[in-house]
Amino acid sequence: MGYSHVRVDAIEGATKAVLTQIAEGDPPVTKVDGIPVLPKLARFCAEIRKVNRHVKFGVGKRIQRLSSGMYADLYVYMDEHIYAMMKIGYGDHSVNTNDITGSKFVVYARVIANEKFKEERLQYYMAAADNIERAIRNVKKYMRPYSPIECAAMSFEAVRSKFSLILSNASAEMLSARHKVFESAHLRHEMFHMLDVGYEFLSEDFKNIIVNWREAYREDQANKARALHLYYVNVRIHREEMMCDVIEVLDAHKHYTIKDRVNVVTTYKMGELPDNIAGSIATLSMVENNHYVDGVGLRVDSATFWVQR
Repeated sequence: MGYSHVRVDAIEGATKAVLTQIAEGDPPVTKVDGIPVLPKLARFCAEIRKVNRHVKFGVGKRIQRLSSGMYADLYVYMDEHIYAMMKIGYGDHSVNTNDITGSKFVVYARVIANEKFKEERLQYYMAAADNIERAIRNVKKYMRPYSPIECAAMSFEAVRSKFSLILSNASAEMLSARHKVFESAHLRHEMFHMLDVGYEFLSEDFKNIIVNWREAYREDQANKARALHLYYVNVRIHREEMMCDVIEVLDAHKHYTIKDRVNVVTTYKMGELPDNIAGSIATLSMVENNHYVDGVGLRVDSATFWVQR
């Protein structure tokens, strides 16, 4: 199962759906940001807000509502982030219920490595505490926002695969055009006649097939010579000002991951963004999410873009 990187927009959508289902006349229960939760989880959330008053709490597809109508788990996030920083909960989160002594305060985060469990298990990314004081220490230790490089890595394969598909389609067209040359019934006669009369074709159709092959071959060679140089751009609001985190990735089509390859993040004010990047973002803003425009880039979402250099 492993760790799930959960997007903030998905959390906000799921939370909004839950809140619309809660009737105003329902019996009073403990709530966090309008979400009915277990009392101890509510206390946990209150203590976390003492650590960071800007955090928000929400639910998602992987968080189930208890039969009592309350939640025992919540995601912790901030508005300006793309992914939730962690998931918290109160209850029995062990693999084998026979091995536990009672419910605990838990934190799930991508930076946790609990060697008691195998890496493919969710508990590998879990830190549990018997009391609220230790739980808050875990929060302070593991509540980290995703870096721009981590966020870029999440959608890197999408832009790389879209670009590779253009190259692959060009190669397929070239091979198909070439295959028609060799499967033609006119081939032997034409080749012999080329030797006899100086390359004067008997079949105009066959001549056109070779012309198409040559054009497709040139297109394929031109595409193979192309390079995929990219800028990853994330637009966010910081202190009521639009900011852009930009990461340059050279020769992206030659690599399967950007981790350990880039470590420079340049942050611009929106008005200071280089013209070529700003122009591409303006173009990509007019298309749908996950839409790729060859030579321009990929729109991941309304605030995240891959711009071709």
